[in-house]
Amino acid sequence: MTWTVILALGSGNLQEGFPHITAQLKNQARPISIQFKGSLPPAPDVEVLHRRWKAVCTGLQSSRSAARIKVNHASKTHISESNPDAIYQGLKKEIQTWLKTDHFYSNIEVNLRTQIGNPSQAVVQIFLECDDSQISELPWDAWIFREEYRHSEIIRSPSEYTIPPQQETKAGTYLSSRGRILCVLGNSKGIDVKKDKRIIEKCLGERCQLELLDNPTQEEFNERLFDEKGWQILFFAGHSDSDDNATNGRLHINQNPGNNTIKVEDLKIGVKQASFKGLQLLIFNSCSSLGLAADLVAQNYPLPSIIVMRAPIPDQIAHDFVKSLFKYLADGEPLFLAVRKAKDDLLRWESRFPGASGIPVLCQHPNFEELTLPGGGATKSLISAADDAAGDRPNKQPLILPIDWMQRAAKSLGITAISYMLMGPILGRVVNEIGKTSHSQGQLLIAEKCYQLASLLNLNYAGSYYNLATLYESLNEKEYAEKAMKEAARRGSSEANAQISRSLILNNQPQEALKFIARCLEHTEYDGVKAACFKNRGWARFKQKQYDAAEADLRIAIGFRGDSPEAQCLLAQVLEIKGKPQAALEAWNQALKYSDYRVPKQDECIQIAQQRLQAKGNIK
Repeated sequence: MTWTVILALGSGNLQEGFPHITAQLKNQARPISIQFKGSLPPAPDVEVLHRRWKAVCTGLQSSRSAARIKVNHASKTHISESNPDAIYQGLKKEIQTWLKTDHFYSNIEVNLRTQIGNPSQAVVQIFLECDDSQISELPWDAWIFREEYRHSEIIRSPSEYTIPPQQETKAGTYLSSRGRILCVLGNSKGIDVKKDKRIIEKCLGERCQLELLDNPTQEEFNERLFDEKGWQILFFAGHSDSDDNATNGRLHINQNPGNNTIKVEDLKIGVKQASFKGLQLLIFNSCSSLGLAADLVAQNYPLPSIIVMRAPIPDQIAHDFVKSLFKYLADGEPLFLAVRKAKDDLLRWESRFPGASGIPVLCQHPNFEELTLPGGGATKSLISAADDAAGDRPNKQPLILPIDWMQRAAKSLGITAISYMLMGPILGRVVNEIGKTSHSQGQLLIAEKCYQLASLLNLNYAGSYYNLATLYESLNEKEYAEKAMKEAARRGSSEANAQISRSLILNNQPQEALKFIARCLEHTEYDGVKAACFKNRGWARFKQKQYDAAEADLRIAIGFRGDSPEAQCLLAQVLEIKGKPQAALEAWNQALKYSDYRVPKQDECIQIAQQRLQAKGNIK
C-alpha cells in the first residue's frame, strides 16, 4: 500500500519560521484523507550552514575538470573551510534538530508515524509544497522520518498546480510518444556526457526508442522537441547554471562561441506542447539545475515530473545516478522509489563528497500521471513478434501456428511449470548440498556450478546465493561476491544481511549498516547469527560515538556467544573510552583468549590486546 503525504509549509521563511504547516495523509484504500497541523520556528543557523555548504561545493567543483557546472571565474569565492564533511554534518544535524521541535514533531511527525505504521514495510511519497526556492534547496533527506522509512522519498512541489489534461488514446493503445526518449548531449567540456547515453541504452535500449541530439543548435533542439510523435522522456546531460535564487536557469547545449544556451523561457513552450503529446519526465543531469524546475513550475500549467540537481555534482556521481535510476525504472519501480534507491546508491560517495546522495531532486505535482515505460519483448503478440523476426521474408506474411500444435505446447509447458514448482525447491537444496561438499573438498569449479544450478532450480533459496558469495570471497572475486551476497539478503538470509552490514561498517557507512542489521535480527532464530548482528550493531554505534549503546549491544552479543574475540575486542575499546580501565583489561584478556592468529581480523585484535596488556603489566 502506498501512502501519500502532502506537507504544505505555507507562508514563511527560515528567518521568521513557518507558523501554519499542514500535513495531509491519504492512501489508495481510504476514500478520505487525514490532516494534521503544526509549525516550525525560525532557523537562521540552517540558512547560514546551507550557504557555507553550497560555497564549499562550488569551490571544490570549480577546481575540478569533471564537474557539470559552468563556473563564473570573474566572481570571487572565498572559502576558508577546510573540512567540508564537518560543514555538511553540521547542516544535517541542525535540520534534524529543527524538525524535532515540538509543534512539528508531536503534531505532525508522530501522527504520521502512528497512521502509517511499520517503517520497514510502508511505501510513502512525501510532497513538500513550498514556493520558497531557498527552502526547496535544503537537504530534506536529512529528516529522520525519511531515513527510517526507507521506502519513502521527498518530492518538491509548488503550492499551486492544475489538473493535467487527459491524454487521448486510440482504441486503448498507448500514445505514439510512449517509449521514446530524446537524449540531448550539451556542452561537455571536461566531462563525459556520452557515457550517460550508453547507460540509458544498456538499461532501456531493448524496450525504448532512444534518439541522440549531440551539441545541437537552438534551432535543432527546438525542432526535435516539437516532434510530431512526441517524447515520453527528455534527458539532458552537460553543463548548466542558475543564479543565486535558483531561477533563470540555462542549459549549455553546445560549445559554439554564440547561441550556445537554452533559457527556461525557450523551454517553456516546447515542454508544454510535448506534455500534451505524452511527455512524462524531464531529467536535467547537470549542476544547479533546480532553477530550471523553479522557473518551469512558476507558470502554473501542467508539467511532467522533473529530476534536477540542487548543487554542483562531480561527473562520476552524475553517471552513477543515471545508471541506478534507469536500472530501477527498467525493473518497474515507481518513479519516486527509483529516485530514492538511486540516491541511496550514492551514499558510498558521501565520504569523498559530503551530501552527494541528496543532490538529485524529484519535482512533481501530486496529481500527475505515474510514469509507465513499455515492457520488454513479452508485451508483443505472437504474430507481431514473429513478424519482427521474419526480417526481409518475402511479403512478410504472418507466421500462423496450428491450433493443435499450440494446445500441445501449452499443455507441455503447463506440466513443466508445475513440475518445476513442485520439484525445484527440493532439487535446489540437494544440488546446494553437493556444492557444499565439493567446496569443502577444494573442488571450487564444481561447487560454483552447483550453487548456480541450485539458485536456478529454487529462485527463492537464499542458501545457494550465500554459499556462492563465500566461494567468490575466497577467490577474491569481490564484485561477484557482493552481487551474490545481495541476492541472498534479498531472499531473507540473515547471515547475508550480517555480512553486508559488516562490509558497510568497514567502508565507514554505519548508518546504512544499521538497516541490514535490523533485517538480520528480524529474520534469524539462531544465537550465532544474533551474536554477529548485535556485534555489528555495537560496532556501528562505536563508529557513531554512541558508546553507551555500543556497550549494551556488545554485551548482548557476548551473552549469545562469549567466545567472540571481535566483540570482546570492540568492547575493550569502548570501555577504555568510557574510562573503565579494569573492565577493559578483562575484555582484552578475553579477546586474547579466544582469538586465532590465522584469521586476519582476529590477528589484528591479538596485536592490540597484547600491546594493551603489556602496557599495563599484565603480560610480558
